[in-house]
This record gives sequence, C-alpha cells and structure tokens, in this order.
Amino acid sequence: MTGDDVSTQAALKVQELQRKLYRAAKAQPKRTFGILYDKVCSEMVVRTAFEQVRRNRGAAGVDGITVESVEASGVERFLEELREELRKETYRPMPVRRVFIPKGDGKQRPLGIPRVKDRVAQAAVKLVIEPLFEASFRPNSFGFRPKRSAHQAIEAIRREVYRKEDVIDLDLKSYFDTIDQQILMQLVRRRVSDPRVLRLIKLWLRAGVMDDGAWEDSDLGTPQGGVISPLLANIYLHPLDLWWETKMQGTTLVRYADDMVVLCPKGSAERYMIELRKFLGRLKLLVNEEKTKLVSAWTGFDFLGVTFRKQRILKRPGVALCYGWPSRRSMQRIRDKVRLVVGDGLQYSLTEKIVRLNRVIRGWGNYFRSLNSARAFQKVDYYVWRKLTRWMRLKHHSRTRVIKGSPDALYRRVGLVTLRGTVSYAR
Repeated sequence: MTGDDVSTQAALKVQELQRKLYRAAKAQPKRTFGILYDKVCSEMVVRTAFEQVRRNRGAAGVDGITVESVEASGVERFLEELREELRKETYRPMPVRRVFIPKGDGKQRPLGIPRVKDRVAQAAVKLVIEPLFEASFRPNSFGFRPKRSAHQAIEAIRREVYRKEDVIDLDLKSYFDTIDQQILMQLVRRRVSDPRVLRLIKLWLRAGVMDDGAWEDSDLGTPQGGVISPLLANIYLHPLDLWWETKMQGTTLVRYADDMVVLCPKGSAERYMIELRKFLGRLKLLVNEEKTKLVSAWTGFDFLGVTFRKQRILKRPGVALCYGWPSRRSMQRIRDKVRLVVGDGLQYSLTEKIVRLNRVIRGWGNYFRSLNSARAFQKVDYYVWRKLTRWMRLKHHSRTRVIKGSPDALYRRVGLVTLRGTVSYAR
C-alpha cells in the first residue's frame, strides 16, 4: 500500500469519527466530552492533520523547519515522534514567529507562525473537537467553518437586507489580540472536559511570541496564524450569535469571523447598537469606533469586499432589491495585483506573464461573478489590456507594431482570460 493510500484511508476514518462526534453532540446539546485525548493521539488523526498542514505549506516557525525539510528527513519518523510526545505528555509547543503582513489601509497586521510540529498538533486537536462545537454553532456564522463560505454570507445579506432599512457595520478592535483567555477556556469547557486536551490548548495560548529574537508573553488573545485559532475565535463569539438569535428578534446578524453586520428595521440601529456594546463588554471586546458605522441600506455599505446597496426597481414600483458589486477597495486590490504581475520586468516571455495574470484574474473574478459585477469586470479587463500592451511595447521597443485593434483582439491572440460575459447571477 502506497503512502497516498494510507493517507486516504486515514482521512476517511477521521471523517467517520467526526460524523459520530457531531451526531452525539447534536443529540445532546449540553453534553461535555471527557474522553478525547486518545483520539487526538491516534495514528489516523495525526496523519490526516499532517496532510492538511502539508497542503497548506506555509513558512517555517522559530525552529526554521519547513514542511519540505520534514518530507526530506522522513514523514513517518516525524509522525511517530509527535505521537510519542503526545502519548507521554512530554510535548511542549515553541513560541510562534511573528511576522507582519500589509493591510488594505496601509497598516500592518501581526501574524504568528507556529513551527510545523505545533501546526500538526493543533490540526489534530481541531479535527477531534471541531465537530463538537459545529453541532452548536449558529447558521448566521460563516467564517472558517466546514462547508460554509464568504459567498454564503454575501447571499444571506442580499436575501435579508431588502426587508430591513438600517445597517450596523461593526468592526472589533484587534479582536484576535484581545480575546480573554480565561473566558475562552470557560467556553471551551462547555463541550470539552478532557483535561489533557484542555492542557494542550492552554499551552498554545501561553506559548508566547518571538519578535526579532525577543520572547514576549501571550497572556491575552490567540495568535493569528495558528491552525486552531479560527476555531477558538468562533467559539469565543458563539455566545453573541446565540444571544442575538434568541433576544434580538426582528433583526439579522451576519458574521464572518470577527467581521459582522446587523440588519435592523428603520430607525432602530442606535438602540440595537447600545445592546450590542453591552454584550461585547461582557466578552471584554472593544468596538473599533473609527470603522464602525450606522448607515442606511439605501446609502450602501461594504462587507467582505462587496458594496451592498438597496435600490428600487424602476419597472416595478414599490419593489426594492439588494444589489452588490466589488467595493472600491476590492477594485484597487485587483489593480495592484495586476500591476505587480505585469511590472516592468522585460526578461519574462508573454506566455509567462499570461499564465500568472490568468491565475490572478480567475480567482478574483470567481469571487464576484455571482454579483452585479458586469461594469466592474469591464473596467478590470480594460485595465489589464492597458498594462499588458504597455509592457509589450516596452519589450519590443515599438509603439504601433505590437498591438492593433481592440482589447478583444489581444485576448483572442494570447489566451488572456477576460471577465466580460462571465457574470452568473445566483438565484
């Protein structure tokens, strides 16, 4: 049996385990599960966890070891060593390596990169405990959950906003960095009572951060970049989802991780915002006052890269629908990516440029193709055509010889992906 066959069989067994755990948790909403650590240490779970980490690749942690170096030195030995450390409870995580990635507003977001061994251990715990919490998570939560996506969150807004008038566009201040670890562990204990699993989660939360060779304590928050961090973030905000669903009827809360909007009846946004602040205060979370806005659905708002706006249908008086298209920031991001890919480097061939451009354009277009994006797609096509023709003229030292005709001629000649005509409205 090949290594791929072994991994496939392990993944199938893990899926069956997850289904059993999910069904048990769904049938008993208040049950806590106390015997989980043996499953975390099992060969099938650790192997499946490694395959997930291998697919995601990622940079090395503080130890400098990458997934490629693990593969070179022997995956089987690596997995057995980790399982042995887990079984004997001698496993200790190392601090995460801090890096900074640019944000759309020009600022930088801190990102913590655990070492490969810690990522695999976190993935193993996540595989076992995630079904227990998924059984209780609410349908208004869409971020970092199995079989849920940003597209579903977008459609939920379009489905609900035409019935509402006001919108709370909420932004939390440094959410991942301000999570109270004591409250978080209390919420985890509602489903997990195995002390060894709880100990692992505590170790990861308190592992600390290495920043320019200096160790920093992490007694607050959960580092962005950890495999288990998105699940812990959803666990922390689950009480908000549950409270809003039961207490704030007549409104709709749509949440994607820490990004959320609340759709309210006309004139009620301020009242609901007061209640929202009170509940977030109980979770020791702060509202980002600069980015949080109370707006009318007719004015429009941005969420998950989409600008939503309620508009009347001219041919049907009294009827209004919610329209959505790429936001200004999303348009700027695709222009920045195209400009970066095309660049001024003349050493590359046109074919190489087209391959890289097509990958960028397809990914961006697929995200927005179910929206009212026809005009935005035409603008992106024209921008790509301008940038690419400029690069070709520079490469061939010609102003007129290289390109003749419309943008369509260029797309047909060189196989460049076009977005025009690809909009497919969701029903």
